[in-house]
Amino acid sequence: MNQHGHASGVPQGGGGSPPLYANFPRRLNALSLDTVVLIASSALIFLLASIVERLDVARITLVIMWWFLLLFYEPLLVWRLGGTVGHRAMNLRVVDNRTEGNVSLLKALARFWIKAFLGIFSFLTMNFSRRHQAVHDILTNSSVRIRNTAKAQPEHYTLGRS
Repeated sequence: MNQHGHASGVPQGGGGSPPLYANFPRRLNALSLDTVVLIASSALIFLLASIVERLDVARITLVIMWWFLLLFYEPLLVWRLGGTVGHRAMNLRVVDNRTEGNVSLLKALARFWIKAFLGIFSFLTMNFSRRHQAVHDILTNSSVRIRNTAKAQPEHYTLGRS
C-alpha cells in the first residue's frame, strides 16, 4: 500500500489516466453481495444463539455481535480496506475525493447512515453527477471507483474527471 491507501502498482486514475467511476449496476451487485454476507452471518449468529440459549452470557454476546455486524460491517471495512466484501468482489473501491485514499471512519459512518436513511433513493443522483456519485457520496465528498482498471470491463464504469 502506498501513502494514499492504494495497492502498489495498481492504476487508480492518476498519472494522466482519468479515474473510472463505478456505474449503478456494478454498485447494486456489490450491495446485493453484501446483503447475502449479512444475511448468512446473521443466520449463523442466530443458529449459535439457539444452540447456547441456556447460557445467557453467550446468547447476549451473540446478540451484541449481531448488532455490531449490522451497524459497523460497512463503515469499518470501507474505512480500513476501501470497501466491503461486495465492493472487493465487484472490483470497487470507496475513495475520499480530497485525499485519493480511503475515507475516514467518520466519513464511512456518515456514508452508511445517509445511505441507510435514504435507501435506494440515495442512488438517484448517479446519472447527474460527473463522478457518478450517489447522495451519500456527494455529501461525504467520496466516490466509488474501479479498484483495478486492468480487470474492469467497459460496462462496469463511467469515465470521469477528477
